[in-house]
Amino acid sequence: MKASARLFIVFFSGLLFTVSVFLYQCTLDNNQKSDLRGEAYADETTCANCHKNIHNSYIHTAHFKTSGAISGNNVPALSQIKNHSFVYNKDLKIVIEKHKDGIYQTAWFKGKEIRSQRMDIAFGANQKAQTYGYWKGNRVYELPLSYFKTINDWGVSPGFPANVVYYDRAIVSRCFECHGSYLKKNFVQTGSLSVAEEFAKDSIIYGIDCQRCHGPAANHVQFHLANPEIKTARYITTYKSLNRQLKVNMCAVCHGGNDLKTEKSTFGYKPGDNLASFYDPAFGMTPEPDVHGNQAALLQRSKCYINSANLTCTTCHDVHRPEKPDVMISSQKCLDCHKTETHNFCKMAPQLGVAIKGKCIDCHMPAMPSRLISFKMSAQNQNSPYLLHTHQIAVYPAQTQQVLSLLKTIKKRG
Repeated sequence: MKASARLFIVFFSGLLFTVSVFLYQCTLDNNQKSDLRGEAYADETTCANCHKNIHNSYIHTAHFKTSGAISGNNVPALSQIKNHSFVYNKDLKIVIEKHKDGIYQTAWFKGKEIRSQRMDIAFGANQKAQTYGYWKGNRVYELPLSYFKTINDWGVSPGFPANVVYYDRAIVSRCFECHGSYLKKNFVQTGSLSVAEEFAKDSIIYGIDCQRCHGPAANHVQFHLANPEIKTARYITTYKSLNRQLKVNMCAVCHGGNDLKTEKSTFGYKPGDNLASFYDPAFGMTPEPDVHGNQAALLQRSKCYINSANLTCTTCHDVHRPEKPDVMISSQKCLDCHKTETHNFCKMAPQLGVAIKGKCIDCHMPAMPSRLISFKMSAQNQNSPYLLHTHQIAVYPAQTQQVLSLLKTIKKRG
């Protein structure tokens, strides 16, 4: 073969390779949608393509469902509640009304309608509670009634007055930072010395998506689509590569305290970041963390955490799978570590007997009232406590005694 012919073949082969790479990249670009957060983020569907089983499980979790736009009459709580009227007093009530364009919370005073707003956004996964917001221009406001699963009924929204209907409490971007994955905001002047936040409706990514926890994945996706034979994750921070504190920080972004003031939006947090840099160090950090939204701080005060080298949130929680609030299942997590052979078994075992298999949580992580959240039930004068299991694992003598007394009563009846 002549040298000129060989040179032509080499040149033509190189040209074909270049064109193939170009066409492949064009295919990737055409098939992928741009993410609202910028070029560093991948099209959300690519996570599902490569991690199908995890994705199909995750979309049923409370994290994924922690917020969402309400479409028409699609409000899960309505199918669970028979009572659609909430009574403040003999003259004042709110009625949940279905209209053609959606569901409204309508206030009535002495038989006359005084205020009505549509339920546009749901906050909360409907496992414990769900609160609702409505759009007014480019701002979001909280509605006066929330759904509480513990009573399977409506109650006055947390922080709202007990005897006055209130529709004008603004929902700020900080709420979305724990109940969403992205939101574009800007500040507008509302007075000579006041400003307010406005949001771009089409910029909201509801719920906690993959990249909110795992970080921007565009480079990761492009590399592995081009190199499918490489199974080791590239261009993304893996959870197992983080030290214990950084693992806990990933959860503490949203479960690290309601008493903290942010210096910059936590939407910018990425795995491995120093979480403390997002908060004002001179603000908050109350001596006794509240049971709501402060699970990480409470866990880190526990002897189980202090005496362990590797206990983290995911020791007990699988964030990729939907979890039911079942104390029996949760107690089994405790028994994975606390065994007779390791000499750290429960000292109350002889008194509890077989009941010990389901009582770890009731004794050592009891349900306690939140200091920040309470609610008023229909036609009631007093607020009811909002109970959540504390994440400070400890010995609670009063709760232990309650459990023992309950078991004695059951034995007598048996």
